[in-house]
Amino acid sequence: MFDLALTSVTKSQFLQFLRCTNAFHLVREGIVPKPPSASFGGHLEWNQFLQLCRERFPSSATIEKTMEKEESFQKTLEWISEKKSIFHAHLRSDRYVSTVEYLEYDAERDGWILWDFRPIGSLKQDILRSFYFHKKVAEGMSLNILAFKLIRIQTKYIHPGGEIDLENYLLIEDITSRMFAEMGTRETEWEQFEEEINKTIGQSVRFSFLEAKPSCRSLKTCLSPNHCAKGKENAKEIFDFRDSSELAKGWFALGYNSYESVPNSELSPIQRIQKEVHVTGKTHFDKVAFENYLTNVTKTVAFLDFESINPYLPLYPQTRPFQHVPYLYSLHIWDSETDTLTHKTYLHEDLGTDPRISVLSQLQKDLPAGITIFSFNDFFEKLIIQETAEVFPEFLEFWERVKSMFIDLAMPFKKLWIYHPGQNGKASLKEILPCFSTESHGGLSIREGQDANYQYLRLIKKQVTAEEKKRVLDDLIAYCKLDSYGLFLIYRMILERLSVI
Repeated sequence: MFDLALTSVTKSQFLQFLRCTNAFHLVREGIVPKPPSASFGGHLEWNQFLQLCRERFPSSATIEKTMEKEESFQKTLEWISEKKSIFHAHLRSDRYVSTVEYLEYDAERDGWILWDFRPIGSLKQDILRSFYFHKKVAEGMSLNILAFKLIRIQTKYIHPGGEIDLENYLLIEDITSRMFAEMGTRETEWEQFEEEINKTIGQSVRFSFLEAKPSCRSLKTCLSPNHCAKGKENAKEIFDFRDSSELAKGWFALGYNSYESVPNSELSPIQRIQKEVHVTGKTHFDKVAFENYLTNVTKTVAFLDFESINPYLPLYPQTRPFQHVPYLYSLHIWDSETDTLTHKTYLHEDLGTDPRISVLSQLQKDLPAGITIFSFNDFFEKLIIQETAEVFPEFLEFWERVKSMFIDLAMPFKKLWIYHPGQNGKASLKEILPCFSTESHGGLSIREGQDANYQYLRLIKKQVTAEEKKRVLDDLIAYCKLDSYGLFLIYRMILERLSVI
């Protein structure tokens, strides 16, 4: 039981409610912690992005983050009364509070424009909902809201080098007409939100995975199955079925709570494979599919993995926002006839320079010509080489030579030519590797690509000590090395199952 009337309601809670009523109450009542919203590395660029946005509005007042909460509300009221435009305006009305990135006063129309600054490439529903929340709080303060404007990133912007060209990098989008066109939808969402708050004041909330609308689509993403599916917490394995989507929720409603409980008549051919594997505990292996898949593989093969950064503030000439720029690769080369495994790696340590030329130059030397190259989701590795070659034509011949030599080692796992019960429906390298080998990313300091991205950006932005820098560089090499070595282990396992080595 929790008295919602005693505490302020924030924008993030409103958005959480629209995603899942259960989650809103679970977080609000302190039953579970608020789920993290920030991605790896976002804060490393945010302040610079914010400053670029603010440069478009000189001589505006700013509510500093160092202010106490009550002081920030009072200062905002003071400046509103003086009709000043305000960065980071703190609004409060009734039980709602919100922080608006920029509250602009329009003297000609004697009203206010709500602005948001987002380092994203496209307009999202949550932005429209956020604007509506700000609008309701502002109107509760008797502010006349005239328009809604967004500053976001122009994803087609190509950085020429040097200072970022703000006119072409930042895209100002007036979304007022879109907001008014969808106002009916927003009003319905708001009415549902207020109704939920009012009916649960001082009441015990009943959590139900099936009844809450909107709600989670899967128990796997549920914040607390112990509350939302009490007594059926372990039923979440039926949500591991591939391509089940809303079907799994229907199965759950029918009382199915395990792989074996779902009738074959309800399952697709791939899902039946999954069920059989989980019931028998035996790995599925489609020998014919693999024989066709590996028909043209060379005797000597390579296993390649890149690590990259994809900053939304471009760092290097001829790069776009969010473009993946390689700074590290790991390459294992295996001669199956001599059973010789060789490892090559390159990490760009000259942090003040563009890594692309150095990375591709060294890869050209390390990668033997005319051999099969395995990568996991090879679209990424091919895109890295292609985009680099388009900017630096000296690599075009290399790109033309290697692009047809790639084979995607993720494909057999996506198509379920092979499936291990330990995968639990997943097909990522991190999930697959421990199922078929003694290796795992669990013991590494860096365990996923997003963290590797973040750690290298920290190095570039000099947010590490000299001692920490060495450790981070070593951790990056170790992480990337295990990725390419893991590909070798998986490939060798496949060959052993085919009995060709």
